[in-house]
Amino acid sequence: MRTATRRFREQIVTAERAVVFTMVTSFALGCGGAPRGDMYARATDTQQSCCEHVTGSSRDACLQAIVRVDDPKVRDHDMNQATYRCVADNFSCDATTGHATLASAQAQLECIQDLAE
Repeated sequence: MRTATRRFREQIVTAERAVVFTMVTSFALGCGGAPRGDMYARATDTQQSCCEHVTGSSRDACLQAIVRVDDPKVRDHDMNQATYRCVADNFSCDATTGHATLASAQAQLECIQDLAE
């Protein structure tokens, strides 16, 4: 899990605007129990809505950058749902790029890092 966090942190630092969803598929293991609501759907819908502000090929690229998880066992896993909750709760759209604002991406990262503790 530490490797995934490090990789994610590097993306935040090197990208002008980061997409937080890349870390989610790294969390295949975690604690048991039922997820509270579908945070995957909420987080991906939020990012998709943000991408809709952009036009042309930038919009298409933004929509393609949204990480989709087809396997419901992975998507619904408690740790993944907690990660998606961090994304959904801290997401602020930069309508010029269709991605999270830098401050929003940082808040998402900090929330996700707190999950590991």
